[in-house]
Amino acid sequence: MQKSKAAKLLAAQSSSKSKGKKKKWSKGKLREKKAHATVFNKALFDKFIAEVPKKSVITIFNLVESYKINCSLARKGIQELLKRNLITGVAPSGTMAIYTKSAAAAAAQEKAKAEKAAAGAAAPAKKAAAKGGKAAKADE
Repeated sequence: MQKSKAAKLLAAQSSSKSKGKKKKWSKGKLREKKAHATVFNKALFDKFIAEVPKKSVITIFNLVESYKINCSLARKGIQELLKRNLITGVAPSGTMAIYTKSAAAAAAQEKAKAEKAAAGAAAPAKKAAAKGGKAAKADE
């Protein structure tokens, strides 16, 4: 004996109710997009050229994290620093390149530290002389 269309519809609806709700697929874990710079502006490029050669370990990821630039821009910046001989390659490779400050840049940095220390030693002597002069005037 055949069921009527209404009976078939009723049977289909009642069976789907007993199974429960249909499973919803999760979208997975989405990581947030980072809005890193894709081109250098003048201020960022000057900061990049001034600060990067002072770092002891330079990798693409370090530059991306510290300057909020994308990887291709970090690679271009490294190429520019290599061209200017401000950094040297320790383990240059396509996948994980490691660079460090060049010997010339390291020497220039040490020289700058020595000059700063010499200037810093001269500055307290001037302050002491200035304070001594004020104290001498107060005694009179």
